[in-house]
Amino acid sequence: MAGHLEKRGKNSWRLIVSHGFDSYGNRIKYTKSIHANSRREADKELTKFVYEIENGVILQSSGMTFAQFTEMWTKNYALKELAPKTYDRYKGMLESRILPYFGHFKLDLIKPAHIIQFYDYLSKDHQLKRCKNNQGKTTLKALSSKTILEHHRLLRSMLQNAVYWQILPYNPVARVKPPKHTKPKIHYYDDVECKKLLEALEDEEIKFQTIVILTLFTGMRRGEVLALEWSDIDFKEGFVTVTKSSQYLPDKGIFVKDPKTESSVRSVGIPKVVIDMLTKYKVWYDNQKKECGDLWIDSNRLFVQWNGKPMHPDTITDWFRRFIQRKNLPPITFHGLRHTNATLMISKNIDLAVVASRLGHAQITTTLNFYVHPVQSHNKAAGDILEEILV
Repeated sequence: MAGHLEKRGKNSWRLIVSHGFDSYGNRIKYTKSIHANSRREADKELTKFVYEIENGVILQSSGMTFAQFTEMWTKNYALKELAPKTYDRYKGMLESRILPYFGHFKLDLIKPAHIIQFYDYLSKDHQLKRCKNNQGKTTLKALSSKTILEHHRLLRSMLQNAVYWQILPYNPVARVKPPKHTKPKIHYYDDVECKKLLEALEDEEIKFQTIVILTLFTGMRRGEVLALEWSDIDFKEGFVTVTKSSQYLPDKGIFVKDPKTESSVRSVGIPKVVIDMLTKYKVWYDNQKKECGDLWIDSNRLFVQWNGKPMHPDTITDWFRRFIQRKNLPPITFHGLRHTNATLMISKNIDLAVVASRLGHAQITTTLNFYVHPVQSHNKAAGDILEEILV
């Protein structure tokens, strides 16, 4: 580490130390002005200054702006560690709201008060200047509390990396209370509604019948269902193996990635009714493939477009929403089938560890906190039991 002194006045000195490089490869310089009665005294202060820098007591910011830090964060963290879809969502949040607001800020000058003001800014309609080639302004609508909370989490995560990398002494976002957000009520079906759902499916296209039934009986995520290949189905033993997830991004198209967590790689037992459904569907699938002839693109996926290409994830979401409306069934999202699966298993006293394993949760608390909902019949039964005890 290089360090030297500059005489500034009678008893005034500047300490200058070069150490490390910024995100652009430039040498970082640390400076400090001191008062010393002699060069020997100034040398002692320089030695102390070098020690503090080497041991992280003095942190470098080198005038880095938030925009420059974002480039560094993207290169050294986001592109390496984040799932493609997560990175794409974060990129959109940064480009649309965060960088236009914070981009010019010096990173080490961002304070908790600025973060609070930013959340207030997001909660209201506001105008954003267009780029230099375009005149006028773009009006941005106020964000929901949920979306503001997502911005909070992204900022907190990014600036925590700045702390880890010793660019900031502390995370200003960590000193701000997260924006309030009430979680929406998750809708799911009870056993009676599930039977109505299955009845309503009987006259639907077999492909969609199979997707819904398989999801209802396994609790798989949408991407996991759509990534299934025929080799993942064990017809003899009655198991489905989950090893990947199917996703879509505009610049990448449909692609597969590793599941959400390590625990998401799992085998899920399926009953005879699902095996029979898959067997029937396989016959239909093979006929479709034969009729398509040379136009068929063999992806080996279970659920495909007319020519064998992988199905777009939104296709099943959109179809299911229209199906529910057509059949006048209680409103529920496709993901609600996963909640339904977990809640019904718990209602029948299936071991919680087994439920968590089938869902691909690493922690049982995740299953408890997000996927277990009170069943109305159990609510009534609990009251009846109390009557037996107390009356």
